[in-house]
Amino acid sequence: MTIHCAPAAFPNSDLSLAVSAGVYHDIQHFLFREALLLDHRRFGEWTCLLANDATFRMPARFAREIGIESPAGVDYFDDDRRAIVARLKQLQEAGEPNAGRQQSAPQTRRFIANVIVCPCDRDEYNVLSYLLLTIVRSGEAQSTVFSAERYDRLRRSSRSFKIVHREIVIDQRNANVDIGMYL
Repeated sequence: MTIHCAPAAFPNSDLSLAVSAGVYHDIQHFLFREALLLDHRRFGEWTCLLANDATFRMPARFAREIGIESPAGVDYFDDDRRAIVARLKQLQEAGEPNAGRQQSAPQTRRFIANVIVCPCDRDEYNVLSYLLLTIVRSGEAQSTVFSAERYDRLRRSSRSFKIVHREIVIDQRNANVDIGMYL
């Protein structure tokens, strides 16, 4: 079963419900550590942060200001854990040297901010965060910058958390989306 968050920030959650400072700190640290693992292409370690039933979704955004709405079910990505791992393999292969030609992987930086944590089910939390992602591709002088809201469902797991669901809503309309953006 795929969980889809509504466009409003967790409409069934009471955003005024506080979590303890310890839980908030632990979740924020988890998100910062996740960003570091992705930016340093430590995909094997990052995969360990996914729950077995993890799903990731990035709905396509269309130009509402000119009357084009996003048709239902149109997503850049709507992947389960197996598909995420397959995309990781593609991403790793794309960054490897090819036939004697040195090909460097794009450099990314993820900045996570405005984290709001809401208690959900037992040992699960809804987490809203803002993402600023910069990407510098080999041979390019300027960065490409994307901003987004992320809606996560995190589950407590022994000493840390696991990502159960992530929905990424990018601010740019009709963006040229690649795999590295949602990982």
